[in-house]
Amino acid sequence: MSARGARPDRGVIRRAVALLVGVLLALPAATSAWAGSAVGAEVSPKAEAGIALVVAKDTTVEVAGSAGAAGVEARIYALGTEADPESYPGADPVAAVTSGADGAFTASLPRVDGAGHDRLYDQFVAVTGEGDAAQVLGEPRHVDALDFTPARNFAYPRAASKKGLQVEMTDDAEELGVQHAGINVAFNEIMRIDAGDDPSKVIEFSSGGRSYFFDADAVATLDGQVKPLSDNGSLVNLILILYQDSDPTSAWPVLRHPDADVSSGTVFAFNTKTAEGVGYYTAAMEFLADRYTRDDEKYGRAVGYIVGNEVDAQWVWANAGDMTLEDFLGYYAKAVRIAWQATRKSWNGARTYISLTHCWTIVCGENPDPANPTRFYAGKDVIDQLNSLTKRTGDVGWDIAHHPYPENLGDPAVWDDETALPGFDTPRITFKNIEVLPDYLARDDLGYAGASRRIILSEQGCHTPGDSLEAERLQAACYAYAYYKVRFLDSIDAFILHRHVDHQHEGGLRLGLWTWDDEREEPAMPGRHKVSYDVFEGIDTARSLEVTDFAKDVIGIDDWAEVVPGFDPDELADRTEPRQVGTRIAAKPLQETVIADFEDGVDGWRLSDNASAVESVAGGFEGDRALRVRFDNTSQLREWSREAKTWKGTDVVLPEPVDARATPHLNLGVRVPEPGPGDFQPGNVFYAKIQVYSATGEVAYGLARLDPARGWNPLSLDLSGWAPRSAIGRIKVWVRGTTNDEWRGSFDVDHVTVSRKVAPASALRNIDAVAELSDRSGVGSTLSVTVTSNDAKPLEGKVSLTACDGVGVEPAALDVTGLATGVSRTYDTEVTAFEPADADHPAICLDYGDATLRLHITVPPPVPTAVYDFEDGPAGWAPGQNVDSVATVESFANGPGSPHGGDWALEATTTPGPASAAKTVVVAPATPLDLSAATGVVAWVDAYGGAPGATGYEATLTLVSGEERLTSTLDSFKPDQWNALTVDVADWPHRGRITAIEIGFRALGTDAPWGARFQVDDVAYLH
Repeated sequence: MSARGARPDRGVIRRAVALLVGVLLALPAATSAWAGSAVGAEVSPKAEAGIALVVAKDTTVEVAGSAGAAGVEARIYALGTEADPESYPGADPVAAVTSGADGAFTASLPRVDGAGHDRLYDQFVAVTGEGDAAQVLGEPRHVDALDFTPARNFAYPRAASKKGLQVEMTDDAEELGVQHAGINVAFNEIMRIDAGDDPSKVIEFSSGGRSYFFDADAVATLDGQVKPLSDNGSLVNLILILYQDSDPTSAWPVLRHPDADVSSGTVFAFNTKTAEGVGYYTAAMEFLADRYTRDDEKYGRAVGYIVGNEVDAQWVWANAGDMTLEDFLGYYAKAVRIAWQATRKSWNGARTYISLTHCWTIVCGENPDPANPTRFYAGKDVIDQLNSLTKRTGDVGWDIAHHPYPENLGDPAVWDDETALPGFDTPRITFKNIEVLPDYLARDDLGYAGASRRIILSEQGCHTPGDSLEAERLQAACYAYAYYKVRFLDSIDAFILHRHVDHQHEGGLRLGLWTWDDEREEPAMPGRHKVSYDVFEGIDTARSLEVTDFAKDVIGIDDWAEVVPGFDPDELADRTEPRQVGTRIAAKPLQETVIADFEDGVDGWRLSDNASAVESVAGGFEGDRALRVRFDNTSQLREWSREAKTWKGTDVVLPEPVDARATPHLNLGVRVPEPGPGDFQPGNVFYAKIQVYSATGEVAYGLARLDPARGWNPLSLDLSGWAPRSAIGRIKVWVRGTTNDEWRGSFDVDHVTVSRKVAPASALRNIDAVAELSDRSGVGSTLSVTVTSNDAKPLEGKVSLTACDGVGVEPAALDVTGLATGVSRTYDTEVTAFEPADADHPAICLDYGDATLRLHITVPPPVPTAVYDFEDGPAGWAPGQNVDSVATVESFANGPGSPHGGDWALEATTTPGPASAAKTVVVAPATPLDLSAATGVVAWVDAYGGAPGATGYEATLTLVSGEERLTSTLDSFKPDQWNALTVDVADWPHRGRITAIEIGFRALGTDAPWGARFQVDDVAYLH
């Protein structure tokens, strides 16, 4: 028999000779708590032939096993993790040993070879005999005991609660109290194929004796997400993914698995098939682990690494091509192992996770041959087979990042899931039966180092099935139910919600805490808070039961204990919310102590949320220089960081905590540049938020509306009622606007002090106000004005509303006496005059003391009056060009899957033909429509995407009046969601006699044959 075929024992080699275990596993006390935990070997004097244990030490690798008999010479080969174990004849052995009387052998070899390669990542093969008599003893084995000193050694951080989020805006994450964060790391973006032509554009990193290169801007962008989160105490988990990339500088061609089908996947498997791929992937893992475990936390800190995404649905989310689960796991296990080893090399507490869908004993997709799955696998099978594989070849401390979405991603009523059953044979594991997962993993044979594998829920959310308040309440009830179930399962460490903001290209799903902003082209820019935002913010605080009370009616329960095992209302307040303190404007500090004056540099202040640089500049508040915070480097900032309404910040960790008990006033100056014409939409207001962090984690903050015309705005926070001021360890300054405009600019900070007292320098009081019209009728409508005090003392007297833009109201004087810090009061007034310069953007002024605030008045959108809602059938709508038929439907396969409003929508089935050909539906009312009172007409249109080669899609809305036609074209149409088509008729003289309405849809950029479907709903006129 040839050496390549000689493999007499393919069984599990888990038992080491007692003597060898005693020698090799006498670990130093300083490292045994974590290194010893990697060893799961059962001790027995009758070991099976093969390598039983591989221990990586600081300078050596120790290999122990049994040759099955005494006096047998065994050659030890160290092969790359990607290598075929049977390729050993082409390599030189790294050691040759002879077994002792009990058949045991041990070998010690240098951990780093002459080329700088770290054998930590190798697989080891033991061979006896020569030539045709050669035999491989057992199976190859990787390092499975880590008995070396890591680069860093600090305790695993603790979070206040399990509440987490896949974060976009880090500033908003802090306001929400996010304790666990998931951040996508796209390897194709951060890693370069080579050094390129400009050294300043790359970060060089050494791994395995050679240099690799990382994109400096992409890494800085990642730093800008990780660092503000970890600085705030959030536990950051990096989601390691790979997208297809056409950038010639990207390392994508080497990083992607060679067998991947690049025409099918969304996310691709890492290349652990070739030595080059393994080298790049290993370097990337070492780079991330080294960067985000530094003792000084210069770039932030990450504690968890999720390898890939939903690997049981590999064809879509971890594409490695058509292959069996056994073959796929052969590659995936290598990626998991390298991640575990590389991150533990930097820090002994790093956790490595595998990622799974909610499908458990079924698959979340279709296989070409269901009896031979090669694209989608059952999640339970992934766990079982990966566990078996890693135990057989050297155990790995992998944990689980599960995604227990509702069984129907479009239906947030997870408590009604029918395929989420209580047993281990359940088709799915969703939030309804989430306890099944930790129960299953508690089995001894599935554990690691004598303990169950850890669990986080790293990506799951609840859809908002419509634009109504009821739909938002249903989404929020889903989150409340899910959070409470997880809160009382001790075996789950974190619940990381997906998404932060609704995404326009997520198959019609709206999973966010924010709506998306229809006015921005980017697909996931924040619009407004949904009901779920407020639930998320308060659910882990003393307000928990208050913010979730509505959800009991939505679910149909009287008490949370009915659906949440172990529910205890006294255990919900895990997190203490920040406390607002009063802030004076233009107060003069007395007997002050300077914390920072920036005369000699930045004084330790650093960039924080949504900022790209800090620097010392001329033109200080009290001295010659000030700190400038810049957010103008678009190559290093994400799109939401550049939006005016996100907080941009700087902070400082004080060298020693400041005891401010005797000096309870924190003072500083803040300056924002005066906007130029057209920089912002009407109504933009600038705010500052100053946050003070105690050494024990409590937070106080002050708010103030800024006046750019004033130049420096002196602010003074009154901390006298905040006990943790005895140890102030950190200070942060935020500034933002209120519109969704791009703001690529800066703000300045100066003269940060604490003082015993402050004295008023003017009659300016720190108040704020907003105004909103009840309707668009002008005179006679109600103007609601909400006044808020952010001052340190309660307000007294009245504010006056003056007609600075042609808007007058009665009463014009509003009594604000008694308004204390953070308290708001709303007043209803009647509009008596309405002649603003812009009726869509009117304003009114509020006067109080020395302050005049110009209030942008929010005007409600035009009211739609339904013309066709399809609740009683097609109502005369008929096929037009290239449409076969129309019918009213209650649901449809493409997202969002349900009508825009009501229970029915109109669906058009098109004739297969060129994708770019217009496909239309039309109605010709028996009596022409009189829309003379209308300012516009709107129709909501949804459609399938997927036209082969399409570069986009287009929809049109045409009004016909006899021979006259008025058309509006939406060339940025987004499939799988409802799009508003509007046409302005305010100045169209033919609007009083509409004889037909036509709606069209087509693909752009391709004439490929395509039979599309599209839907129409809620055709209305606006007035």
